[in-house]
Amino acid sequence: MIPNADVETSLSKISWDFHLEDGHPCFNGRNKNPTYLRFGNLDNVEPFIIRRDFHGIRDSYNEIIEEFRHFHRLYHDVEKNQLLKFDDRGDETVVAKLETDKVEVRLKEVRQFLAVKEMHLAIYFDFKRYSESVLDEFTQELDHKNKKDLTYYKLRASSAENFHIANYKSFSYLCGKKLISPFPLNRCGMWPFNDKDKENYIDFIVGMDENGDSVEYSCNPDKLPNYPDTPNYLTPVFFQREVLAKYYAHPERYSVEDGFLRCQGLWGLKLDNNHPEYITVFLGDLASLPSDEQIYWRSYNILPEGKISKVNFERSFQLTPAPPEQIDLMFKDCFVRFSKNWKAFMGWSLFRKLAESDQHLFDALHIPLTNSQVEFDSQVLALTKILIDSLNEGEIVKATLGGNTEEKGISKFEQFLKAHQYPNYEQQIKFLRNLQNLRSTSVAHRKSDNYKKIAKTFGLKDSNRSDVLKEILVEVRDFLVSLERHFCE
Repeated sequence: MIPNADVETSLSKISWDFHLEDGHPCFNGRNKNPTYLRFGNLDNVEPFIIRRDFHGIRDSYNEIIEEFRHFHRLYHDVEKNQLLKFDDRGDETVVAKLETDKVEVRLKEVRQFLAVKEMHLAIYFDFKRYSESVLDEFTQELDHKNKKDLTYYKLRASSAENFHIANYKSFSYLCGKKLISPFPLNRCGMWPFNDKDKENYIDFIVGMDENGDSVEYSCNPDKLPNYPDTPNYLTPVFFQREVLAKYYAHPERYSVEDGFLRCQGLWGLKLDNNHPEYITVFLGDLASLPSDEQIYWRSYNILPEGKISKVNFERSFQLTPAPPEQIDLMFKDCFVRFSKNWKAFMGWSLFRKLAESDQHLFDALHIPLTNSQVEFDSQVLALTKILIDSLNEGEIVKATLGGNTEEKGISKFEQFLKAHQYPNYEQQIKFLRNLQNLRSTSVAHRKSDNYKKIAKTFGLKDSNRSDVLKEILVEVRDFLVSLERHFCE
């Protein structure tokens, strides 16, 4: 990389300003007053790519300078040897690909970096080609220089005899440089020259006028007044619950929590997901979403229907740490508390921890947003893996007098409950077996008459899948509460 002030000097000569092995720190001078040179030269030229060579002891490799990687906050995918950049949504872009003999870097990020460095990137080339043909068979002696814009090169073609090159009759030689200019500083992509201050804020439906038409207002917090009878920061905006489908579908990136939605460490949104029918968000809080996410939420925006949930009111206006009211959130809260208390009192976990690859089953467990069979089946599968498949059978047998290791999971648990005089254990075991059968007939196998029978047991119809899962979660929650009272008090 060449300082902007030295571009004219660089383009006045064809020779290279920098070589492949350059760019490493060193000292200049001997003994008396040596000067440390960060990049090994006195010309303020800096490397962009450094060739790391270890004299055959280890494999050589190419390395893009640390400052560029840090400037763009790039992640090094070691397996693919690529540098990745993440946007506000968590989507990744490949900025650079590094190979043994080739490095590819996106031009945009290069020119943004050059803008803040106030430098040009020089690409040097030096090609030689040899031929067994006599030069005058296709051209005459050639010694040509060409300088245009930011490119300067020399092309020479000559007889090989003039340079005592054995086995060939002619050769050509192309040597020069091409400089890549920086963006203007206002396009560098970094504050205060980025577009954050110019970010667009979407208008959302906040009410209805006297004609029945929608009233919309910007979520820009700087433009939200605090006057009576006008939209303000705390004006609730209503959305269809399906708005969360995108986030539940990608638990590796998004986390839907009690009162909060987050995209890893990129952004977060306070929301009211304790409302029985809708998702509500305060108008000003919608500004915390990236612009493209605001557009996505706008597509699910509806006219206000009623009020915010009681939980949200208590948390937001009475500053009370109210517990959740939606059963999926209540179940998760209960399950975590139960697991902690059981371990503390019993000395072992009733449910084994999910494998890391299965943790999304718990994180994304939710009341179906639609009456889709697929969504219902996926939630039943998740619930059975969290509960039945995760029963700690080894510890259950140890804690059961005369426990039978040959029995299956639910049967072992049945013996345990019976041995510890848990009341009405038959009813709870029956429920667990029914739940397992529901999973087996609806998810694991093709649906048959057996599925119809178990569906009838749960009162399951095409129109009430969400309600049925709510009832299942209530049953499980109550069972956990009962177990905790019996064993942990």
